[in-house]
Amino acid sequence: MHRQTFLIVFVLSFVYGQDRKINSQLNPGCDTCTSDQTLVYVQAYGSKDTIHQVWDFTRGPPTIIYAITSLNSSLSIKWDEATPVKFTFTEPPKYSFAAAIDQIYEYDDIKDIGHFDTSSPQRAHTLKHMSWRLNDSVLTDKEAKVVLQGRYRNDWSSGIVNIKLDILPFKDYATDLPHLIHTANSTLVDLSLVNLTTSHDFNSSRFALHFILVSTDSETDTMRYTMRKSLDDEHTPGVFEIVEIKTPESYRNGDGGFIQYRPVAYTAPKRDVSSSTNTHISTFNNTNLPIRSTLNVFYRGYLQNNLLSQEMFMSFGYGAPPVEGFSLFVIIIISVGLGVPVLLALSGVVYVVARRLKQTNARTRLANEE
Repeated sequence: MHRQTFLIVFVLSFVYGQDRKINSQLNPGCDTCTSDQTLVYVQAYGSKDTIHQVWDFTRGPPTIIYAITSLNSSLSIKWDEATPVKFTFTEPPKYSFAAAIDQIYEYDDIKDIGHFDTSSPQRAHTLKHMSWRLNDSVLTDKEAKVVLQGRYRNDWSSGIVNIKLDILPFKDYATDLPHLIHTANSTLVDLSLVNLTTSHDFNSSRFALHFILVSTDSETDTMRYTMRKSLDDEHTPGVFEIVEIKTPESYRNGDGGFIQYRPVAYTAPKRDVSSSTNTHISTFNNTNLPIRSTLNVFYRGYLQNNLLSQEMFMSFGYGAPPVEGFSLFVIIIISVGLGVPVLLALSGVVYVVARRLKQTNARTRLANEE
């Protein structure tokens, strides 16, 4: 029996313009909520539209919902004591995308392949039995951030799930590894699985997160998985890939929802190359929304054929994902590395040509004198 720690970071986003002002509220309209109930409502105002975000932990599974509306639209939440039971917009959203983590799987990776295999011995731990306590929050017009600690009510080996959600209304790299790029339209998700005890009857325990992804696309469509290669590992040493999971609208037109992450997790609180390990994701399968979930409450009323709901496993915001470019430092290094040899080569060519011209002129003068 061992205790293991994993740290996973990813970005969820919509993209509908880059400059936005944010306004955030904790448990808006709830008079009975305590630090054991956390729902954050964030409005990101653009020049022509508003992106609404709901971060919910009241029902157990961490849930992030995006919806885009016109500029003046607003959202109200009806509560039954400390549980949200209805979400009402002043006008229907133009598009919506959501993701929830509802289960953590432990599986015995007998083949040592890293991928989650449904045929492998496994145990599922549902997050609906997890209680969340708000440890820290920053809700200003410059940042919206919450830090929560989750514990199983049935005390699953005293394991802890820490999660941080963060919005910063500008484009930059995150301060912690793997230094994902974020914009005003994205939510940075930092997830830590701390001291999860492995089963004594598993010889090669690994963990997987079970995601439910929802978008207001056709139910006959599917999410897309892409991996981009990068020559620059300046921000994430040793990792040259960027994985993107796109909704159909994002894949076709660049204005849907997406999840973006580097395929790396960390097995120690200090994040560096020595503590990094690979992550993998499964294929997408259609699924139903959990009945007693915030996803089911939020999307109640949507026509079934206009709602795409799929699941995936990850083992260890609207639009096109932001593309990482080379930093000025890397550009300078590349320029110097390529420029100096080219300059030396050109100098050599100029020297040889000048020398030959000089010799030709000398022979011409001698011939004229004769």
